[in-house]
Amino acid sequence: MTTNLSGHDGEGREFATPDELWAVEADADGGHNTWYRKAVSYWDQQEASYNGVLGGFGYTSDIDVRDSRALLLKSMRAQLEAADKGSRNLTALDCGAGVGRVTEQLLRHHFHTVDLLEPSRHLLDTAAKNLAARTVPQPRGKAGSFYCSGLQEHAFEPGRYDAIWIQWCLLYLTDVDFISLFHRAAAGLKPDGLIFVKENICKDGFVVDKEDSSLTRSNAYMLDLFERAGVQVLYNVKQRNWPKELFEVRMYVVRPRGSAQGGQQQPQQQPQVVAEPPGAEAMG
Repeated sequence: MTTNLSGHDGEGREFATPDELWAVEADADGGHNTWYRKAVSYWDQQEASYNGVLGGFGYTSDIDVRDSRALLLKSMRAQLEAADKGSRNLTALDCGAGVGRVTEQLLRHHFHTVDLLEPSRHLLDTAAKNLAARTVPQPRGKAGSFYCSGLQEHAFEPGRYDAIWIQWCLLYLTDVDFISLFHRAAAGLKPDGLIFVKENICKDGFVVDKEDSSLTRSNAYMLDLFERAGVQVLYNVKQRNWPKELFEVRMYVVRPRGSAQGGQQQPQQQPQVVAEPPGAEAMG
């Protein structure tokens, strides 16, 4: 476990370690169903709109998508070029999909099929309505399956996905379920598939939000969990031009250790990348 992983919540409580937090939040049976139910209940009460799922900061959507697209295009260049030539169909999974914002604005423009996973039924139903609407110009892809389920329990279809996109939802997982998720997600990837993570990041340790039952982790904490989950971090990129009053946001691209990417031999560990994604436009 990485050192200096103490944390606190908004009620003045300090935690010496993440294990102390999870012990406090555990149910009588040792599980964390109450923790997860509180999170879903919170989102069930939020407005089913871009502004609602972005916590009142709906204007950040364009900023978010622009950097995400730049990193996607860099990370999956070979796969996307094959799709452009008509020699490959691409499938993605949007995890914590909310009202379908990431699918609508990003993923369906690059993937032929995008499945959506979201534990809040009213958000997922809105996503289905949003994605059924005809848009001009027509994007490359369409919505596939809609799964009303949490990441901690989802069973991934083996070998289905070229990309699994996990944005602003790992903060709801316990450490044990975080690690389990990546083991399960690895089975859902094609041989050269990648997992994209976009998450709020605090400076040190972790910060607990009791209102929505979430945990904002530091970059060091995230990297420790990726290591324990058996995935290799290919990119670690800071979101640019993000509002100063909000947590920093980082984008990670990871893959299961030992997997191939684009049919090319890769080093066992690439250095951490902290610069902005090449090709990203100035945002605002």
